[in-house]
Amino acid sequence: MPQPTLKRLYKEHRGKVSDRWTSYLREFDRLLSDYREKPVRVLEIGVQNGGSLELWLAFFSNARRIVGCDVNPDCAALEFDDDRIAVVVGDATREEVRREVLKHAPFDIIIDDGSHRSGDIIKTFSEYFPFLQDEGIFIAEDLHCSYWQEFDGGLFDPLSSMAFFKRLVDVTNRQHWGVPKRASDYLRAFFDAYECEISDDELDHIHSVEFLNSICVVRKERPERNAVGTRFVAGSVALVVPGHWEIQGAGSYNLDQSRNKFANDDTRSEKIRKFLKKRVTTLWRRAEAWRR
Repeated sequence: MPQPTLKRLYKEHRGKVSDRWTSYLREFDRLLSDYREKPVRVLEIGVQNGGSLELWLAFFSNARRIVGCDVNPDCAALEFDDDRIAVVVGDATREEVRREVLKHAPFDIIIDDGSHRSGDIIKTFSEYFPFLQDEGIFIAEDLHCSYWQEFDGGLFDPLSSMAFFKRLVDVTNRQHWGVPKRASDYLRAFFDAYECEISDDELDHIHSVEFLNSICVVRKERPERNAVGTRFVAGSVALVVPGHWEIQGAGSYNLDQSRNKFANDDTRSEKIRKFLKKRVTTLWRRAEAWRR
C-alpha cells in the first residue's frame, strides 16, 4: 500500500495548526521521499503552532528525532504526545540557543522556515550546515522574501539570501574556476555582513543547489562525490571524432584563467563592499539618532 502524500497528511491532520504553500507539499514529497523509511533527525527552524512537527513525525514514521526551534516564547507551551518531538525556544542564530539545538545533532534534514530575513537565513545556513549529515538536505523556504526590502532584500540586493545561494552554485563548480581563489573568499562579503563563516573544508561538502519557486535546496555529500570525476568511454565505433579510448580514465583538466578579467575582477564583490559600507553607515547614523 503506497504511503500517503504530504498533501494528504495535511488534509487529514486534526492536530496543531500548520500551513504551507501547496507547491511545497508536492515538492517535499519528491525531495524527501528517500528519507521516509529512515531513522532521520529533522530540524525545523520556525514552527509557530507546532503542527508541522506533528506532520513531519507522521511523514517520517521511523524518525529518531524531530526538533523545532522558534523565537516566539509562547512556543514553550507546546506539548506533544510523542517524546521524539522536541522544541527549543529562542533565536536559532544566538549561541546559547544554538547549543541547545545541537544537543540533538547531527541532522539528516534541516528546514529553515524562520524569520525569512536574508541575514538570518545566511547565518542559519552557515551555522547549521556543518551539523548536517553527508547525504543530508538543507531546505530554505519562502525565499520570495529575499526580493523585499522589509526582509533585507531586493531584486538587485547583492547581500540577499537569494544572491548567497546563487553563489553556492559557483561553489559546486569551483574546480573549474581556473584561478586560485578559495570558496570562502568568494563568499566573504556575506560572512562579513552577517558575522558568520563556513570553512572551505565544509564548503567542499556542497553537492548540489536546486532552486524552485521560493525554495532553495542544498544537498550535502562527501567531497569525493562532488568532483566531476574521470572520463568514461563506451562504444568502439568512432566515425566522426576518433581517439576517445586514449582519454579513458583521464581526470578533468583546467584552463588557466589568471588573465581572464572576468575570473579575477569581481565587480559584483566591489558592489557588495560599497553596498555593505553604505548599509553600515546607515545603521550607525540611526543608532546615533536614537541615542540623542
